[in-house]
Amino acid sequence: MQSNSLQSIFAQVPSLRSLPDEARRRLERAAEQRQYRRRQVIHFADQPGDYVYLLCSGRVKISRVSEQGREVTLYLVEPGQLFGEAALSGAGEPYGVMAETQDESLVCAFRRSDFLEAFHPMPQAVMELLKVVNDRRATAESKIADLVFLDVPKRLAKLLLRLYDRANGEAGNGLISSKFTHQELANMIGSTRETTTLVLNEFKRRGSIDFAGRRIVIRRRSDLESLLNRETGESMAA
Repeated sequence: MQSNSLQSIFAQVPSLRSLPDEARRRLERAAEQRQYRRRQVIHFADQPGDYVYLLCSGRVKISRVSEQGREVTLYLVEPGQLFGEAALSGAGEPYGVMAETQDESLVCAFRRSDFLEAFHPMPQAVMELLKVVNDRRATAESKIADLVFLDVPKRLAKLLLRLYDRANGEAGNGLISSKFTHQELANMIGSTRETTTLVLNEFKRRGSIDFAGRRIVIRRRSDLESLLNRETGESMAA
């Protein structure tokens, strides 16, 4: 990646954008650019957190995997976002989560020492970085609340609306731009593939969504929104 392209990506990240010019240039020079295939692990949960990462292109899934092999997706990382921030908590501390690409991805990796050096002493940049950590915590807490308070149809409806709004809500054509398998969607809502497929097919039968290959098209957004406002026991009632 050319230097000016890297500069444009840095400009999208509030914490990096807040760095003084010289500190930002040092961090750009320290960046290790890595190309990953689809579904390639960037780091495992028990791996020492030696690097902080910036996603330049593609998509990365952050998840936890149980000893029995069950997986739950905590959140997705989009281009222009940092991940692996657990490395900043202490030298050699494990990440605690797994990072895996969902598409072919270009990632900039920063050694923990280089990253911390760039941010010291830069209070505004540190505050922006803390916002990232706080947002991730809030996302995880929201997911836990959804698992407790919402049934699978509601969790899936909420996810589909969020994916559409975040990616291309302004396009107005209802198409969720990214491709997801039913298993990937199930992992994101803490369900099974079989149950997720049944609910998707029910949404399609009702005309709320449709399928375009591996992409989902939201046909009647109001259906999904009204579902979220119903009592849980009534969510799939006729």
